[in-house]
Amino acid sequence: MIRVWKIVGIASLMALAACAGRPHQTDSTAPTVTYSYSDDDDYDQVAERAANYCNEQYAKDAVLVDRAADNSDYEATFACK
Repeated sequence: MIRVWKIVGIASLMALAACAGRPHQTDSTAPTVTYSYSDDDDYDQVAERAANYCNEQYAKDAVLVDRAADNSDYEATFACK
């Protein structure tokens, strides 16, 4: 039984680690949305997610209002206009 729990625990940690590097939404205050991401190459994916969010929530376009970098962490804020 302990062996099963070890396997489940390890699998859970691996799944969490796999998701940690992906871009994810960190804030949403009408009519803006903010995403954080760990690779500058992910910006296009973040911009697409913001465009989808703004279109679905407000039927508007996403416009970049702020983009910041701190070492290898990035954050982009978009306004829905």
